Amino acid sequence: MDGIMYLWLLWGMWIYTTFLMRKSHPHRFRYSFLCLLLICAFPYGMKIASVEVSFPVFVLALICILYIRNLHLKDKLYMLIAVLTMGMLYAGVGLLSIYDPVLMFMDRDYILSLSFVLVSVLFYGHSSLSEFRVIAIGGSSVIGDFFLSVPLNNVGFTYPIGGPAYLDILALSIGLHFALKVFGELNQFVTIKTQPNKGEMKNL
Repeated sequence: MDGIMYLWLLWGMWIYTTFLMRKSHPHRFRYSFLCLLLICAFPYGMKIASVEVSFPVFVLALICILYIRNLHLKDKLYMLIAVLTMGMLYAGVGLLSIYDPVLMFMDRDYILSLSFVLVSVLFYGHSSLSEFRVIAIGGSSVIGDFFLSVPLNNVGFTYPIGGPAYLDILALSIGLHFALKVFGELNQFVTIKTQPNKGEMKNL
């Protein structure tokens, strides 16, 4: 069922932010509220002209806009370049999978998700910029789905913006990003633990 990955990811994030995240965390309530809002908005949408647009897209776009608004001008311009680049990548791979699916060596969802994660790491390489990566993935996916819908609807295809299939790609991208982050933190932790102290080096 399309959209199930999106719902499972948000439920997992809501459980973590509500019950496992420390109560002193400044953004705990905000994260929990946004997860519930995105879950509640999942089945709803509206028609703009002849195109169906889902409510989670509006919520995601609003979240990204409010986050980017607080950045410095230099960071805003850099984020804009990242979002447009990743958005065009999303639309390009989506069109290629429709018009020439033979070139897809693996499932389109995995190609898009891996591409999102890798390009976000290229733009924001340091591990401390994890929030920037998430915003870049969310904003670019919204723009990319819009870029993809324009040519498809012009040639007669009915393509909803922010449909369940799109939400699954977004959820898979965010999930892969979190998995990469956890792997990096574990690798750093193991590296620190395995490094000998200066006193140990002298004893050798």
